[in-house]
Amino acid sequence: MRKDAQRNRERLLAAADAMFREHGVEVSVGEIADAAGVGRGTLFRNFANKDALVAAVLGERLSEVLDFGRDLLEHDADDAEVTFTFLAGLVARQEENRALLQAATDELFKAPELQRAHIALMELFGALLARGKRAGAIRPEATATDMLMLVKGLCMFAPVEQPLSQDTIIRHLDLIRAALTTPAYSKPLRGRPAPLPV
Repeated sequence: MRKDAQRNRERLLAAADAMFREHGVEVSVGEIADAAGVGRGTLFRNFANKDALVAAVLGERLSEVLDFGRDLLEHDADDAEVTFTFLAGLVARQEENRALLQAATDELFKAPELQRAHIALMELFGALLARGKRAGAIRPEATATDMLMLVKGLCMFAPVEQPLSQDTIIRHLDLIRAALTTPAYSKPLRGRPAPLPV
């Protein structure tokens, strides 16, 4: 890819990410192109449609999550806690752009780059859990799929316009810990439960 074409692609990804954070994924491709300082034609030369652009931005965010988790695996020596350090960081990242995550439908995950990212994420979950199991902190029967379902429930629970309070996030991270840990590593629940829908 030519340098100018690569710059345009990077500008489009950065603009789309910023617009999704501020306005949600309903923002138009025209607005994204304007924010990036390029024409709609340039946008469509890089991304076949809006779904392809959303998938590319989500792929970038997932790549950051993978880098974060791999760095923890390499440098965090606390086998008992590394899984929960990762989960706290994962949830904090998704809270920065809830609209993007909630746009991640099953159809969108058919994009090849997201399929690859999903496989890598499940492998990362498995590696993190294995560290905790070796320390006796994680239940031996806990799987990467269990972990995915637990964290997905937390990430997808609240609507975009009503983000969860920090107290509620802390409580549900503790509930995930309670589901995954052995009795010897259990801790009391902190925070407050999410309010009932009105």
